[in-house]
Amino acid sequence: MIIRTKWRMAAAQLALWLVAAGAVVYFGQQAYVGDHGLVASRSKEAEVASLTQRLDSLKAERAAIEHRIDLLSTERLDPDLLDEQARDDLGWVSPSDRVIKFQ
Repeated sequence: MIIRTKWRMAAAQLALWLVAAGAVVYFGQQAYVGDHGLVASRSKEAEVASLTQRLDSLKAERAAIEHRIDLLSTERLDPDLLDEQARDDLGWVSPSDRVIKFQ
């Protein structure tokens, strides 16, 4: 009868160790490739970097557009820019302009 108890106790300890090892392996795997793991965080960091770069380029484009709008304001109207914008909108060409057509 004592041998049977030792066998059951050894089997219970082995089962406990296997369950603990399985839990460690599962949570370790989830920490590496899970939805919030290392692989996902690296891809999110790359996405953040590309979106930050796009944001910087859009900010620069916006600043350029705001500068052009500022030049067309009534307080300080730039005649060259106004002439360029009017010709572009109306499709007019001055006789002194050189027109180069690309096909």
